[in-house]
Amino acid sequence: MFSSILISVIGFLLTIAILVAFHEYGHFWAARKIGVRVRTFSIGFGRTLYSRHFGADQTEFRLALWPLGGYVRMLDEREAPVDPAEQHRAFNRQSLAKRAFVVAAGPIANIILALLFWWLMFMVGVQAVVPKLGDLPAESAFKTAGLERGDVLTAVDGKPVESISDLRLALIDAAITREKALIEYQRDGRIGLTELAFNGLNPLDGRIGEAPRDILQTLGFAFYNPASRARIEGVVPDSPADKAGLQAGDIVNQIEGDDYFDVNEFINRIGAQAGNPLVLSIEREGRIEHVEITPEADIANGQTVGRIGVQLSALPDNPDELRDLFITQRYGPIEGIGQAISRSWEMTTLTYQVFSRLLTGQASISNLSGPISIADYAGQSLLLGLSTYLGFLALISLSLAILNLLPIPMLDGGHLLMYLIEAIKGSPVSEVAQERAARIGLALLGTFMVLVFYNDIARLMN
Repeated sequence: MFSSILISVIGFLLTIAILVAFHEYGHFWAARKIGVRVRTFSIGFGRTLYSRHFGADQTEFRLALWPLGGYVRMLDEREAPVDPAEQHRAFNRQSLAKRAFVVAAGPIANIILALLFWWLMFMVGVQAVVPKLGDLPAESAFKTAGLERGDVLTAVDGKPVESISDLRLALIDAAITREKALIEYQRDGRIGLTELAFNGLNPLDGRIGEAPRDILQTLGFAFYNPASRARIEGVVPDSPADKAGLQAGDIVNQIEGDDYFDVNEFINRIGAQAGNPLVLSIEREGRIEHVEITPEADIANGQTVGRIGVQLSALPDNPDELRDLFITQRYGPIEGIGQAISRSWEMTTLTYQVFSRLLTGQASISNLSGPISIADYAGQSLLLGLSTYLGFLALISLSLAILNLLPIPMLDGGHLLMYLIEAIKGSPVSEVAQERAARIGLALLGTFMVLVFYNDIARLMN
């Protein structure tokens, strides 16, 4: 537990440090480019933990206590009197175009960083699972669409999908805007087409405090499991398995003289026999033996199930079939750029669709996540490997850019909105109007922070 929390904290701090530093560097670089003097470059807010001055302008580079953002403070007559000899280097003295350039440079830096991370991710290679259907439940939308076990889904509305992640993203995009999607699939070497109906599904619905629903689970997607036998990897002391003499390395061939398809079926059949003696046919060191065992009763989700106290792994009947379920999505430098741009565009349009539906009430605020969730995802992605963490960094960097470009006072987008008004009316927005807008923006951001923290904490409580 402690190690998991530690990894999440490390992942969060590393993520924030990288993304905030690059965002603020965008402002810093643009300001220096047009000749504005930068007084402070800060990562974090609040009390200073570390500070040094660099360069001819003696810019203070600061690391502060609260790592939830950062800022670049420029020479500005609105904040303090400026020496007449340096007034030409004050931010407020610059032309409208130059000020807009400095403000926009932060989000643009995050967009560039997201493209870089996705480009690196696709070149490193992403381990992925092929979207191959398993045994579909009767209520599955995939089954209703005429799809069967063994079908490999290859495209959604003409867009190719190679992995479960591709499929999930394509279905979310389709379900937000349409009632059905055209699914291309491969069966026995032949290509087929069918329509998948969403039946009023809103992938952005949900209750506060709960994680957003997985659209694949909601639609009844079942992962493909190759035929396999259960191999015992460990035995719990004093459990029914231990008392029956089962050992690590034993392979279960039959239950009560009957074959079973895979490990899931084995677990389900054991679970349905609480208190009833069973005879297992096992293979041990090349010999076949028969062992009688009585699963003990246990309560799970309000139901009585049978447990025998073993740790299992799947021993596939056809190892090649199992290997074929996994692919590595890896591209060269040129192809990787195209993939990075495509992924960035997909996530940008999807994010703005979510925002628009939040404003119209068509999406639940349960879809919003805050620093606690980000820390959790950061820790998980670190554990899953470099390519996963690169993808996570790219997504958060793009999200940071999109959030900052929203036309909300106090954010970069709010400043750009003020500059647009200035360009239209031919004079700056009055200080009174700017102050009122800043108060509104602060109230909106405060409300947003309360919501995302509440979501995060409620999820932890659940």
